[in-house]
Amino acid sequence: MDQGGTQHWRWTLPAGGASNDQRALDARWSALAARGGWQTEVLGTVGADALRLLTRPAGVDGAPRLLIAAGFHGEEPAGVWGLLEFFERADATLLDRLNLALLPLVNASGFRAGRRFNDWGENPNRGFSGAAASDAVAPSHEGRLLLQHAARLRALGADGVLSCHEDVKQAQHGYVYSLERSAAPGAFSRALLAANARAFPVLPDGDVDGHPVRDGIVFNNYDGSFEAWMMECGVARAACVETPGQAPIGERIAAQSAMVETFIRFPLAAS
Repeated sequence: MDQGGTQHWRWTLPAGGASNDQRALDARWSALAARGGWQTEVLGTVGADALRLLTRPAGVDGAPRLLIAAGFHGEEPAGVWGLLEFFERADATLLDRLNLALLPLVNASGFRAGRRFNDWGENPNRGFSGAAASDAVAPSHEGRLLLQHAARLRALGADGVLSCHEDVKQAQHGYVYSLERSAAPGAFSRALLAANARAFPVLPDGDVDGHPVRDGIVFNNYDGSFEAWMMECGVARAACVETPGQAPIGERIAAQSAMVETFIRFPLAAS
């Protein structure tokens, strides 16, 4: 397995087209925004690419504030497409109960190449903060831009942050990185894992990328990732969901979509 982020991955989507077709992805997001009450803004540019933020305000006061990000790693496309497909079919009456913010594609250059890292060979999901000294890296081009918007992102995700990922080393197992303000995984972590487990067997106990996994969850791991940084900024809870990157892509997209739905329903069920 290529650990340097230079291997290129590409799949054919269930409806046809390539998993790294950014033009098709952007066209569908534009169509959704136009009809679904979404506001689109550009946080800044990374090379020639705009890093876009989509927001959709709630129709009621005091609604939960949730932030979802996808596409940090270019060889993990199911999260990108699963996020889109969920919101394409989502009921507006559900969405109106939430203040939603999306970063639908963080690492555009890696996505187009089907490659983990960006065009500068950087890992866009490291270098935010909190990593151990031996693991500390400088933020990527994308990371530096997101860091400039720390206060805004923290406010947008105050009640929860979700980051959609895949693990191309896994042929069949799914798992979750979760962060809660508790000593052990709670209902939030278990709900996301259960949604993943409906599609894929849970990763056995052991070690994943140097971190202990127990009952399918890597818990409260502060590793310099976006989701860990958001917890350090003060959001209530955060998670990174992982589908097995060697499984059929249609199954992975469906699982990612289901986990997005679980995530946005959680604060409504908990209230």
